[in-house]
Amino acid sequence: MTFISTLGQSLDQIDRIKTTQLNLADLQQQVSTGKKTQLFKGLGTDVLGSKRARTDLAQIAEFDRNITIGDRRIKLMIQSLSQIKVQAENVTNAIQIQTQQGEFEMESVSDLAQKANVFIKDLINQTDGDRYLFGGAETRAQPISTSGTLDSFNRGRLDDWVNGTISTDDLVNGYRDKAVLNDTLVGYSAELTQGTSRNVFIRADEFTEVDYTVFANDPAIRDIVAALSMTGQIAEVLDEVTLEADDPASTVTAPGASQQEQNDNFYQMFNDLSAMINQAIDNIDRRVSDLSQNLAQIDSIKNAHTLEKNILEQSVDDIENVDINEAAVKLNALQFQLEASYRVTATLSQLSLVNFI
Repeated sequence: MTFISTLGQSLDQIDRIKTTQLNLADLQQQVSTGKKTQLFKGLGTDVLGSKRARTDLAQIAEFDRNITIGDRRIKLMIQSLSQIKVQAENVTNAIQIQTQQGEFEMESVSDLAQKANVFIKDLINQTDGDRYLFGGAETRAQPISTSGTLDSFNRGRLDDWVNGTISTDDLVNGYRDKAVLNDTLVGYSAELTQGTSRNVFIRADEFTEVDYTVFANDPAIRDIVAALSMTGQIAEVLDEVTLEADDPASTVTAPGASQQEQNDNFYQMFNDLSAMINQAIDNIDRRVSDLSQNLAQIDSIKNAHTLEKNILEQSVDDIENVDINEAAVKLNALQFQLEASYRVTATLSQLSLVNFI
């Protein structure tokens, strides 16, 4: 039997089938993934726009991570400062009650001040994970010591005051003046004492850094710690404000040659401590207000990021995504074309002179 050579036609048809199969595979992948291609080079001239949009999206994601961390830390700091304020207010309220009643229950007020100060130091040493929040950029160093260095210093000053070594003015100036009561004596870390700790920032976007620093030795916090320590030591040194007629000679009172002088000296110091705490409470409110403004700022920036992210994601979708319906129609048509090509190829491969005639 004689056959007609159809090799050329067959090879040409096979090439067309291979091309159709590749196109079919691309369409199947587009329908299943919704993407035009799995490789950037498949985007052709649109690849640059896609890469730029994706780079911007990655940068926004990094900024949003910074904002999330910063938001958490600022809220922890606000919570700590608010609790410091509450503890200080409890002591000032007790002082006001004592003043209004015209008597001073030394032990109850001093005990309250001591307990409040212990709690406040714990709040100052607030952490986010293993990072201290009130130490500035020195996040690994505990901002304030919980040892009794400050209490010992204030107790010694009270002893000197009672013994007449220092005046009431000297006593007051001592716990107010940093030249006398320095940060080392208060118990602050070396970094805070030396002023080497840097501020902390949130990198919220390409052009914005939000400073949310509140150092543990900020006057708003420091004055509360110093005043509460002094208040807490009063009962450790004094037995009474003034010497009563039936008191034993060993009774320790405020300095003075008479009850009136003793009373005046005591309440000069006592009222100053109350005023110092109240002023510090007002300053705490300012720090909380500043941090709240930081929160509002980064929240506004994050909202702007959301809008920008939506635009960029839409840009990426427009470049990379395929119309599923259109791809499905093309896929269906290509499947019919491929089936027809298979039939033609099969026919050509069986062609002979007999069946050709």
